[in-house]
Amino acid sequence: MRSLELPNRIVVSPMGQYSASEGSVSEWHLMHLGSLAVSGAGLLIIEASAVSPNGRLSPNDSGIWSDANAAALEPAVKFARKFGGAKLGIQLWHAGRKGSVTVAWEGQKPIALDKGGWSPEGASAWSLPPHSATLQYRPPG
Repeated sequence: MRSLELPNRIVVSPMGQYSASEGSVSEWHLMHLGSLAVSGAGLLIIEASAVSPNGRLSPNDSGIWSDANAAALEPAVKFARKFGGAKLGIQLWHAGRKGSVTVAWEGQKPIALDKGGWSPEGASAWSLPPHSATLQYRPPG
């Protein structure tokens, strides 16, 4: 990144759109990212994109874990490169123990396995109880 030169210091931070399906971005992203790419910003960072299905926060997070995810993102990236002046970046994402919840406007409530949720995986045995800022230790097993 040391050789990266931006035309200005305007940076568009990543914004979670919660508009993907199975990690694949939608036409919404083409419009959203395309309009930001031509806005005059020097750098556009694509929203937090999960590195694995279990790394998502919600079922609607974008991802980069499959060829289908890459193919879905390609039209937006091509548009941004062809018509926009902004350099592109992406925020890599893994929700860890906070994953498997509904989207923000549905309260980020835990999703049960039988309702399409998944088992969140964190870097340690510490877990985050739903709707709590207090960490609790739960020994493995």
